[in-house]
Amino acid sequence: MALSKGMPRASPRTAEVSTRRAFRPSRGQAQIVEARVEASRLDALTYARLWRNPCGFAARFNYLALRYNLPLYDWVRRRFGLSRPEFVVIYSLALVDGVTASEIATSTAFPKNTLGRAVQRLVRLGLIRRQESADDRRTQPLSLTAAGKALVEEAMPHFVRFEEEMLAPLTLVERETLSLLLAKVVLALFSRPSED
Repeated sequence: MALSKGMPRASPRTAEVSTRRAFRPSRGQAQIVEARVEASRLDALTYARLWRNPCGFAARFNYLALRYNLPLYDWVRRRFGLSRPEFVVIYSLALVDGVTASEIATSTAFPKNTLGRAVQRLVRLGLIRRQESADDRRTQPLSLTAAGKALVEEAMPHFVRFEEEMLAPLTLVERETLSLLLAKVVLALFSRPSED
């Protein structure tokens, strides 16, 4: 649902935001969202950021990502004593074994020095290992140890369950449609000319 420009205000306190580039919802869509927003007692600023924002799609993507990532990485910190970059390294290696710290940095957009520190700590903790190479550490392939694999096996059900909870309002067909549309947006990013 593309919503923002024509949305009624949540309250008189809702900030006015320029919406020239925002998408205009249908009257029915606006009424449905307005009723849900009022029912959730969303504060005026969050309402404006999500529904009256000229960059509404990006705001909603970011909002969902934060609502997914923050509680999960807080749980990871409390349960395993790992920072988000440290778990991102472990998660990346669970997806594709043998990648380098530089490849993880490129894929995740975390700074290389942040991931370098994460890799060093994970090696010390015995959760990952570096494959020896004559090159510098950034080009050394990384792998999960048995302890690292066990950690991922414990953590993943929490991540999957939380995603399921977020997607619960959608039917299976709506989930498939959302997945296809998001894939289309992501793939289009790869076809853009490089800004180097």
